[in-house]
Amino acid sequence: MLHDPLTGLPGHALLLDRLEQSLIRARTRGTLVTLVLIRDPDSVLNAAKVLRAGLRPDFTVARYRDTVLAVLAEHDFGDGSPISSLIRQLVGESPQIHWVTSDGDTAPEDVISTAESR
Repeated sequence: MLHDPLTGLPGHALLLDRLEQSLIRARTRGTLVTLVLIRDPDSVLNAAKVLRAGLRPDFTVARYRDTVLAVLAEHDFGDGSPISSLIRQLVGESPQIHWVTSDGDTAPEDVISTAESR
């Protein structure tokens, strides 16, 4: 699904495409990619709105699964901790937040798998 009908956000398929493109840019430009998964927000629709309004416009906010939102961010240095901290401030304490940062040398499926297992 390219777009989620409930939230209007990119869906699973579009998230995977954007992740793959971000990883290619990371490899070729020497940048980093952070994927953050937000599990079980109190309200997926509310969390989607809050994230879209509170994050940089170049971050991708997507609906990964029924009760999982994803944020994809490209950045020049560091890791995903500042991004995950900002997300925590926006969505509150109840959702589980898992993140992983890649330099582009990882397959999209492996990035997602790593984030899911943390």
